[in-house]
Amino acid sequence: MKRQSIWGCTLLVLSLALGVVHAEPLSPGQAALDAAAREGKYLFLLFYKQDDAATQAAQRTLTDALAARAQQARWLSVQVTNPAEKALVDHFSLSRSPMPLVVAVAPNGAITGGFALKLTAQDVASAFVSPGMAQCLKATQARKLVLVCVQPGDGGDLPAGVREFKADSQYGPATEVVVLRAADAAEAGFLKELQINSQANQPVTAFLCPPGNLLGTFPGAVTKQQLIDKLATAKNSCCPGGKCGPGGCCTPQPKK
Repeated sequence: MKRQSIWGCTLLVLSLALGVVHAEPLSPGQAALDAAAREGKYLFLLFYKQDDAATQAAQRTLTDALAARAQQARWLSVQVTNPAEKALVDHFSLSRSPMPLVVAVAPNGAITGGFALKLTAQDVASAFVSPGMAQCLKATQARKLVLVCVQPGDGGDLPAGVREFKADSQYGPATEVVVLRAADAAEAGFLKELQINSQANQPVTAFLCPPGNLLGTFPGAVTKQQLIDKLATAKNSCCPGGKCGPGGCCTPQPKK
C-alpha cells in the first residue's frame, strides 16, 4: 500500500518544540501554555516580529474565529524579539520562520496547526482535531510509531499482534497504542483520513509512523510479523538501504 501523509510538513518542523523546558520565572507564553493545558483548552500562539498589518490581521482573525470558542480555546501574541520569550521561541525553532506565524497547540500538547504570514478562519477551524487524532499527533511528534486500534461496538480485546508488538523489547518503547471506538462520532473525520469504515464489524488496526504517514490498515487479527514486515518495507522505501541519515528517517529506530 502506498504510504500517505495525513498531516502537513509544517507540523513535522514545529514538533521539535515538544518537551519545552521551563525556566524560572515562566514567560507569558510559557505560562499560557501551562494554563491552557490545565484548563483542557487549545492555545493559539501568534508569533510576530513587528506589529505590522499582517500581524494585526492575524490578531483580528483569531479574535473573531475564537469568539464563540471561549470555553475551548484562547490565544496569545508573542513577540519573538522579547528576551523573556527566548526559550519558547528557541524550542519552537522559529529563528528562520516567516512572521507572523500562528501555532495551534492542543490541550495534550500536540501541535495541530502552523500558519505563516496569513491566517484565515478556516485555518483556525482546521486546527481543532478529535481527541484520537490529538493523541496520535502527540505520539508521532515525539518520534513514536502509533498503532490505532479501532474497535466495533462496545470494543473488546486488542488484537494479539498489537499486544505482542507493544510488548516487544525492541519495538515497544518506540510505540504508542491508541484505542478508538468506531461509533464515536467525534472520531468520524479522523477515521475517514485513516481509510477506516466506521461501520466495520471487526477490529481494524492502522499503523502510523512519523511525521504522520499511514503505513497501512489491517482488518481483523493482525499479527506481530505483519506489523514488523510493514515497518521494514516503509524503512526501505523512504531510506535507501533502510539506513537513516543524521536528520533521522520516516520511522524511529527501535531501542535495542
